Amino acid sequence: MGRAKRFDPDVAVERAVDAFRVHGYGETSPQALADRMGIGKGSLYNTFGSKHELFLKSLERYADTSLTDLKAVLDGPGPVRDRIRRMLESFIEADLRDPDRCGCLIVNSVAELHDREDPAAQLLGRSLENTESVIRTALIAAQAAGEIDAGRDPAALAGLVQATMVGLRVLVKTTDDRVRLDRIVEATVQAI
Repeated sequence: MGRAKRFDPDVAVERAVDAFRVHGYGETSPQALADRMGIGKGSLYNTFGSKHELFLKSLERYADTSLTDLKAVLDGPGPVRDRIRRMLESFIEADLRDPDRCGCLIVNSVAELHDREDPAAQLLGRSLENTESVIRTALIAAQAAGEIDAGRDPAALAGLVQATMVGLRVLVKTTDDRVRLDRIVEATVQAI
């Protein structure tokens, strides 16, 4: 009979998310993961199978949490433009507060991974599609409420908002210029 686990696998995955956000998939060694997670390498492999399988679990956890957070903001009260503004500003604020300027695990991983057949790339694609769908749904509801011209293409507007989200997550890695970042947010909101 094997020894009982002396760690919480859910906590370990959360810690792995942080490691992958800071260093990326390629630069995060199994030993660095085990150290960050507070477990031995043997436990990492016994519990999660491989670094790649742990990466998939980490991406899935991060994507699910991010989508839940996004829905909470976009399903909240107030005009849709204000909700989108709050959402974009929250990304800026979180990234500017982060001393490592890690940004978003999804955005970082999309930029890092090149093999479209990799299950991680497929998971990332679904995450981006789900994000766009949540934004599009909020925009369609805003059109029905008369907040946005019904003649506007909600898919195109959702794509604009998503492209701004991705761009801001990258741009914040290179600048502290809040005025510049706020102008981008305002231009996006006005374009809706």
